[in-house]
Amino acid sequence: MGNRNTVVIVIAALFVGLMVGLLGPKLFGTRPKGTTVVPAQAPVPIPAAENTLKINELKRLLERNPNDVGVLVQLGNTYFDSNMYQESIEAYERALALRPGNPNVLTDLGVMYRRSGRSDEAIARFREAMAVDPNHYQSRMNLGIVLYYDLNDMDGAREAFEDFLRLVPSGPQADQVRGMLSRMP
Repeated sequence: MGNRNTVVIVIAALFVGLMVGLLGPKLFGTRPKGTTVVPAQAPVPIPAAENTLKINELKRLLERNPNDVGVLVQLGNTYFDSNMYQESIEAYERALALRPGNPNVLTDLGVMYRRSGRSDEAIARFREAMAVDPNHYQSRMNLGIVLYYDLNDMDGAREAFEDFLRLVPSGPQADQVRGMLSRMP
């Protein structure tokens, strides 16, 4: 009897976790997206079983409504968190085809392009996000990171970082950007 109760509890916990993951952003607002990590840091993946369950549920939802932009973005975010670059790119591109101009999705798409080695496409997405929302600081920070680390464009990176600091003059990200600026030749 004890093993049966344990199995029921584990299944219930997995179900609750899945529902919180799916419904949490809609109920409590979305988490800030669009900032990337510098090359010295490695992305921290979510446990594979949790990602697999969430991805499968999101795919089932898309089978019922393939044009649900919210579900496509959640799928892109889950692939993003799983470091599944190409799958994330495809989900974000589908979402943007249905509802263009979301600066957070554009920035996340740019991050995935960067991680897949496509810096020019990443830059294009960051600039598009900045054109949509001139106050979108995440796209400016990510633009600076790609220009600095990937393309060795110090002038472009400096400009992007200074624009970022005009929007975000203080805080941990501002300190990080100031540190990168201080290391520039």
